[in-house]
Amino acid sequence: MNKANTDQTQASQQVSVSVVMPSLNQATFIERSIRSVLSQSTIPLELIVMDGGSTDGTQAILSRLAQEANGRLRWKSETDRGPVHAVNKAMAMAQGNVIGWLNADDIYMPGAVERVIQTLDAHPEWLMVYGHAQHIDECDKVIGDYPTRLPDTPLEAFADGCFICQPTVFLRKDALNRLGRLTENLETAFDFEWWLRMFSQQHEAIGFVNALQAGSRLHSACITLNQRETVIREGMQVLAQYLGTSPLHWFKTYTDEMLADYPHGRQIKNIKAYLKKFARSISGYLSDADKQELRNYQQTDARINLAIPDAYLEIYSDGWLPFRSTLRVRSRKRRWQRVELRGRHVSKADGPLQLKVYSPGGEESVHKIEKRGPFSLQIEFPSPAERPAFWTFTIEADGCFIPREHDPGSDDSRELACQIDAIRLHAK
Repeated sequence: MNKANTDQTQASQQVSVSVVMPSLNQATFIERSIRSVLSQSTIPLELIVMDGGSTDGTQAILSRLAQEANGRLRWKSETDRGPVHAVNKAMAMAQGNVIGWLNADDIYMPGAVERVIQTLDAHPEWLMVYGHAQHIDECDKVIGDYPTRLPDTPLEAFADGCFICQPTVFLRKDALNRLGRLTENLETAFDFEWWLRMFSQQHEAIGFVNALQAGSRLHSACITLNQRETVIREGMQVLAQYLGTSPLHWFKTYTDEMLADYPHGRQIKNIKAYLKKFARSISGYLSDADKQELRNYQQTDARINLAIPDAYLEIYSDGWLPFRSTLRVRSRKRRWQRVELRGRHVSKADGPLQLKVYSPGGEESVHKIEKRGPFSLQIEFPSPAERPAFWTFTIEADGCFIPREHDPGSDDSRELACQIDAIRLHAK
């Protein structure tokens, strides 16, 4: 059902800037986002919010703010096909000759729109401008700078990652007329695709606002974090479309992200099987050389091969245990009683290997491995009060060595404890 604020006044034909905002259940952030738009300078401006049928109170916020906005805020709430569809619908309604696009959880910095207009007025040949941005958290605290690069950056640099922060982008309406609207067959990378489209077709018409223009919010529900698999796959798809192939490091980076909290994070039962399936889905975007490297990577990376359902030990890709590591265990239907680490004491340091294990409650147990060669280390679990249970153990090693101190031809400065060959969970 289409809902609109019946008291809204049609924006004046004098509007020079239209800001479009897709929204779905962003009641926590949307008022901050809207006020960051409406508090901009006296430049004629309209804000068009296209809500996808929120059920969290967003519509009441929109109604209240529209009454305060003196006709500068128009909004609709209706079922859509996702954020890209909402953005395209809002852009079609835009009356301004310059269009900005702000998500319902991001914010503009004071003076951002005025700086855009000044820049475009000074450069009538520019169809698109963007600027600097910062990542912010749920409370508007700055996390860090967005990795922005200037418009003279070559198209091929997108292979290293996106360097245009979407909320800083403003377009002349003519840019949409020339290049077309956002691609609706992409769920997450529709903005990324449009940047590459612009860089490949109208690179000379892209300008820069050398100022802090926006805050891009990172939180658990945002697309960048919540739909990470789709972000990576579609990003690689777009790169292959415009550059011919996509680099393998996108897959490797995603692998690192997935292993960083497994098995406590995303609800993935078997990380090895999951990554193998994901690799098949993106292999078509790789060069022949990278396809071969991907196969070798999956076959030889010990982090992947030793990961098992419900347990993961932080080790290096060549199987070495660092001097300090973390063991994460998840106990669901199976009532795991202990974990067994099978390894080899092959340190080049003199003396025994000693592993200190700190339980989730802080209790310490010491395991001394006197004899070189294979060993088995057993770690008992606490008795969980409920299921699922999530345990994190810290392992610290004495008797480590640094390869470069023992091998003149090595530049390996890692502090290594032992080789890990297998991880086993036991219910008895």
